[in-house]
Amino acid sequence: MGEQFVEITEKKEVEAIIAHIATEVAKTRAQTGTFVENVNVGEALGRVASADIFSALDVPPFDRATMDGYAVVAADTFYADENNPSILIIRGSLAAGECSSHDVERGYCMGIATGAPLPKGANAVVKVENTAEYTEVVEGEEVKRVKVYKPVAPVENIMLTGSDIKRGERIARSGTTLTSRETGVLAACGINDVFVHKRPTVAIISTGSELIAPGEDLEPAKVYDVNAQTLSDSVRECGCSPLFLGIARDNLEELSERIRESLETGADVIITSGGTSAGAGDLLPKVIEERGEILVHGVDIKPGKPFIFGTIQRKPLFGLPGNPTSALITFNLFVAPLLRALSGIPADGAGERITNKRIKAKAAVRIFSDRGRNEYVLVNLVPAKEPGEGSFLAYPLLTGSGAITTLSKADGFIFMGKGKEITEEGEIVDVELVTNLFASKKRY
Repeated sequence: MGEQFVEITEKKEVEAIIAHIATEVAKTRAQTGTFVENVNVGEALGRVASADIFSALDVPPFDRATMDGYAVVAADTFYADENNPSILIIRGSLAAGECSSHDVERGYCMGIATGAPLPKGANAVVKVENTAEYTEVVEGEEVKRVKVYKPVAPVENIMLTGSDIKRGERIARSGTTLTSRETGVLAACGINDVFVHKRPTVAIISTGSELIAPGEDLEPAKVYDVNAQTLSDSVRECGCSPLFLGIARDNLEELSERIRESLETGADVIITSGGTSAGAGDLLPKVIEERGEILVHGVDIKPGKPFIFGTIQRKPLFGLPGNPTSALITFNLFVAPLLRALSGIPADGAGERITNKRIKAKAAVRIFSDRGRNEYVLVNLVPAKEPGEGSFLAYPLLTGSGAITTLSKADGFIFMGKGKEITEEGEIVDVELVTNLFASKKRY
C-alpha cells in the first residue's frame, strides 16, 4: 500500500501553524520566568543576550600612554628638532599599573611605559625613539635629562579616559549572539556576569527497530543511527541544548515511554525521526493522538512529505522522516525557525529569524523537478573559475534521500516550486546553506 495521509498541508500553512505555536510557547516561558538566566562571562560564548548591556565605567578608566617614552608638557617640545633638541629634566618613571605621586611641570618630564596612567600636569607622550637620555652632575649631584628631537602635540600618544567606551554606553544589544569580540568587551568593562536567553532543551528520539547506536557491533539487518548526531548538532547550531533519549523500537509502548520521558525531563520541544508515514510500523501518529493533537501530517514538499507536527501537553512535537536527507531538510525548514525564536535569536527586518547563510550560485547542470511538486534539491557547491555573482557552481546530489553520501556532500539546497520543472544550466539560484559552518570549509 502507498502512504496515506489525512491531509497534505501547504508549506506556508505549516509555517504559519508552527509560528503560532512558537509564540504560545514563548509566552509561557516568559510568564514562568524560564527564558532568562544569569551566566558568568566565561560561559557566555555563543549565548544570546536577553537585554541591552551597558558599561558601568569608562574604558580606559584613565588617560594612558600608548607608547613607551616620556610624559611631557607638549609646549616644551614645540620647537624641538635634530639640531636643536628640547632638554627636559627626568623626574622618575612610571610602569603600567603604577600611579605617580609627582606632577609634571614645565621643563620636566617623566619616563612612562605603554599602558601606564598619564601623570598629572603632562598632556602628551614623546616616543622613546625620538629621545636620548643622559646624566649630568650638577653641584655634586647626578641629574638625569633627556633630549627630545621631535615635537609632540597635546594628547599625542595618549588614549584619553572613555575614548574607547564611555560610562553608560551600550556595548551589546538585546538579541546579540555573544562572540569572542563581545565577551572581550564585557571583560574590559569589568562585567563578570550577564543575562542571556536560557537555552531551550530539545528532546531527541530516534525510532526504528533497525537502528543501533554508533559504537555497537553491527548486526545483520541493522544500521547505525545517523539522525541522532545530525539533529543534536543542528539543535546546538540553533542555540538550544539537545537531550538524546535513545532509540525507540517499532513498539507502541516503547515509543510512548520515550515520549513520557521527554515530558518528565521538562524538555521545551520534542523531535523524533522515523515512524511518520502511514505504514503498519509507523506508530508516532497513534502516540500523539493518545496524548495530544496532530496539527500537520503530510506537507507538500519533496523530500519530507511524511513530516508531522503536533503538541503534547502544550509542548511542540516534530516528527521528522527517517531518511537522513529528509530529516535534515525538514529540520531546516520547520524546526530551526521555532528553535531560533525560542533561543532568542532576533528577527530581521522582514520578520524572519536569522538563519544559516544564503548565497547565490550557478546551476552546474540542468536540474529537473517532479511536475506539480514543491521540491528541495540538495546541492554540492564547488568554487567557480570566475568570481562575482554565482561564484559557486551548484551540483545536484542525485543519490536519494536515504543515502549517507547525500548527507555528507550536501552544502545546501535550492527550492523548485510547483510551477518550475527545470532549472537551466548556468541559471543563478539561491542556495540555503544547511550549516553555518560552511564558511570554514569554503570561501565565498
